[in-house]
Amino acid sequence: VKEADIIDALKLSIDQSHPDVVLPIGDDGSIINLEDNQQLVTVTDAITVDIHYPAGIEAKAIGHRCLAVNLSDMAAMGGVARWANLVFSMPSIDPNWVKGFIDGFSEIANHNDVHLTGGDTVRGPEFFTVSLQGYIESNQYISRSGAKVGDLIYVSGSLGSAAYGLELIKQNNSALRNDFTDAFLYPKPRNNEGFLIAKYASAMIDVSDGFFIDLQKISSQKGLGFKVDVSKLPVDANLIKELTENKAIEYALSGGDDYELCFTIPDQVKRQFCDELSSASNLAFTCVGEITESNQVLTKGNEIYDLPKEIFEHFE
Repeated sequence: VKEADIIDALKLSIDQSHPDVVLPIGDDGSIINLEDNQQLVTVTDAITVDIHYPAGIEAKAIGHRCLAVNLSDMAAMGGVARWANLVFSMPSIDPNWVKGFIDGFSEIANHNDVHLTGGDTVRGPEFFTVSLQGYIESNQYISRSGAKVGDLIYVSGSLGSAAYGLELIKQNNSALRNDFTDAFLYPKPRNNEGFLIAKYASAMIDVSDGFFIDLQKISSQKGLGFKVDVSKLPVDANLIKELTENKAIEYALSGGDDYELCFTIPDQVKRQFCDELSSASNLAFTCVGEITESNQVLTKGNEIYDLPKEIFEHFE
């Protein structure tokens, strides 16, 4: 059973028609009307050992990641994060572990002005869930479903380093630390940029499962396609140096855990978008392709690019 099938079943089973619910489950988050021309954004994500991270990584990284992945979902909605609830389960609690976890969680929370408003702890398998709430101006949210034919496909930052970092962690029993492992252990959600991008984007998603599969989630909302030149994917030069260009592209396409933003913008606002983002952020934004009427086409320059064999899908 795939994650998308479970979400679809819930949609069919639970009434989605409440007048205050603008955007229900199925996107990166939900949207609920508030007073004073604002809407409430709620995102919820969970991480668990051996699924989302390997056993043995430092507690500080776990504390960071469990909030960072939710902040990334909030960024993809164009929302401003403010309040978090944390629930976690551990088979046993070590005081030093707790200190490390709190250090990681509080550091990223304070950096993003997020306030912890509730939660719970329980003894059991290692598991962490955060429900994060924030706000947007009414009807200024960005969903996955707004892309149109001809829209340009952009991605923030660089792709692939986190997935390679995870491989290094697994190979070295969590002992190795470098820029690649830090990209996995301490992802940097793009919340400031997400808020700005929302003014121009027609659709947006955070890159958690891998660029290719997350772009599919945008194009499939309306049965559209896309054309992407993989040679334009923003891959860290150090990753290419460490591996090969082709292997680095594979990590960028399907590795996941990047927590960058993939979004589409109409061609007519490209200049204005580039001007504002270049003055407001030092982060790179790369145009890698466009939305098409049908088919999912990958090229490398003028040649068709064969898709890597292994692409992650929840519960597949």
